[in-house]
Amino acid sequence: MLNLGIIGLNEGNGHPYSFSAVFNGYNEAALDAECPFEIIKQYLKAHHRNREFVPNARVTHIWTQDKALSESVARISNIGQVVERAEDMIGQVDGVIFARDDIWNHWDMAKPFIDARLPIYMDKVMGHERDTLDAFITATGPGYPIMTASSFRFAPEVDKARQTLDCGKVKTVHAISPCIWIRYAAHLLDPICSLFGYDIDRVQNLGEKNADTVFIHYKTGLTVIAQVIEKIALPLEFRCFSEKGIPPYCVQYTDPTLESYFLSICRMMQTFAAKVMANDFPAAEFERSVLLNRLIIAGERSREANGRLVSFPALEII
Repeated sequence: MLNLGIIGLNEGNGHPYSFSAVFNGYNEAALDAECPFEIIKQYLKAHHRNREFVPNARVTHIWTQDKALSESVARISNIGQVVERAEDMIGQVDGVIFARDDIWNHWDMAKPFIDARLPIYMDKVMGHERDTLDAFITATGPGYPIMTASSFRFAPEVDKARQTLDCGKVKTVHAISPCIWIRYAAHLLDPICSLFGYDIDRVQNLGEKNADTVFIHYKTGLTVIAQVIEKIALPLEFRCFSEKGIPPYCVQYTDPTLESYFLSICRMMQTFAAKVMANDFPAAEFERSVLLNRLIIAGERSREANGRLVSFPALEII
């Protein structure tokens, strides 16, 4: 049996409830009484229904910054052990899920686990700035068992787009998400780049803080316009516009029934568990994580430089 620890929460992020429930199921009475996220209640009861999604793996330990909160998540998601300090999991678990997207805290929280050489899933990306990303790269590298991702990359809608779209005929992609760039840009860019790759030469942010509009220029001529705007209404989605005669193609993350949304979380957690069990963390996957992280930092860097172009992947002001 694979034993995993989970680390969370941060404001506006309910991942520890749902990520843990993928492995452990959930206690419906506790879910109804204690979970503050209505969307999680909705999709767990509609689409999880306490079925087994990851055989031979469990989330056995949890830490959050508040013990009472940890105990509540543990009751809802059937987690057996609440630890006083995150590092207390070391020696007790086979891997750790960082279910927090306050990315500016990732390095300090992850370092003890990296020092212990534990496999890590890190929500969305590693670092919020170049120095932090460089610290991760130095401490981990292509041989380290680390996975970063947005669950949107694993959504059935993205698989369908991969089979349906003629990506070579797509001229521009328009993507939009709520929240802030450093936290939610990965939800747009991870699936988009899984379809179109990272052959990008420059990035430009013509928006402003908490209302980012980022132009991503591919060497092929493809342009991605990615907007992340705080407090904008869902859905989170992107649209692909192709040559004349080909209708636009929309890919939604928060689909109307939330079934695909839930399945994307399941697939991501299944992938991480399988990687830990097989000790299979390819160098190419690490490189993808680094490129996605650099792309998000490029958007930040351009905004901070008043909309100047930023080279990719070098992150130099042009």
